[in-house]
Amino acid sequence: MFSFFHRTPEIHLDCFTTDANVYHNTPIVHAIKTIPDWWKELPAYSPVFGKESEEHIWSNLSKRTAKDCYAIIELYKKGIVIESWTDFTIKSTGKEGGYAYNIKHGPDPGFHTDQTGNGFPEYNHIKLSSPWIFREKSGIKFLWMGAEGALDKYNIKVLPGVINFDIVSYTNVNIMFPKDDKDFFVSVGQPLVQLIPLSEKKLVLKNHLINRNEYDTMIINSASQSFYGWRKVLQLRKRNKKRGTCPFGFGD
Repeated sequence: MFSFFHRTPEIHLDCFTTDANVYHNTPIVHAIKTIPDWWKELPAYSPVFGKESEEHIWSNLSKRTAKDCYAIIELYKKGIVIESWTDFTIKSTGKEGGYAYNIKHGPDPGFHTDQTGNGFPEYNHIKLSSPWIFREKSGIKFLWMGAEGALDKYNIKVLPGVINFDIVSYTNVNIMFPKDDKDFFVSVGQPLVQLIPLSEKKLVLKNHLINRNEYDTMIINSASQSFYGWRKVLQLRKRNKKRGTCPFGFGD
């Protein structure tokens, strides 16, 4: 049995899977390693020729491209990326919301047509069941968002959120895809999600390949214990902290 510890002001994010293929072929990586090819191929500047306005003629100027965009550069310096651990296809069969799917590797996804109510009426909702669970013990929250720069060829939405891996350890990916009569194909290794810690501390990332028994001991799903979901469990956490140590000296 392994152990992992958090000793420093750094943020330590531990990522666990029981799947050797996932661990070796599509590990969790820092975002800087997933910069899309279209961005790499851009020149930092492009020339501007000809008439720029009614008053001026410009001939030797250059215009900045997204390659020189401060916001994009800083984005890829932050956080980590979950890549697709499998090839998968989804066939949407029209506005009534029918679909079929094929997952090459890993657990079957869940389809949820009712979780968003009247929201996203033109989209189907699929929840990809991730083979990864994450743990971060200090309670740092992470911004969860689609890896938008790498999803430029896909007409899909990865739903954003903010997550605390001391409350829930699952990393399932909620995707909305249009109710069009067409196929969607996502290849293994395709970046899906970027997570950015809401902290200026350095993020230290470690992947772990573990067995099923170890995996089960790592799972935290606070919503599973109560009909009221994670809110009720957070109340219990706060209650337990207030209880403090045993007054009879028998430990916590």
